Amino acid sequence: MKDNHPVDEEPAIEKPPFFKSWKGMYWLVLGNLAFMILLFYAITKYYE
Repeated sequence: MKDNHPVDEEPAIEKPPFFKSWKGMYWLVLGNLAFMILLFYAITKYYE
């Protein structure tokens, strides 16, 4: 007997840790990236 479920069925998406949605996690990653860029820029200017 054949199974009627589609082959490419995806499991439910889990919530990210520490946030209500993935959008909050993405903002944290982008904020961290911006902070690191500014930090390394400041260090570069200081030691020029």
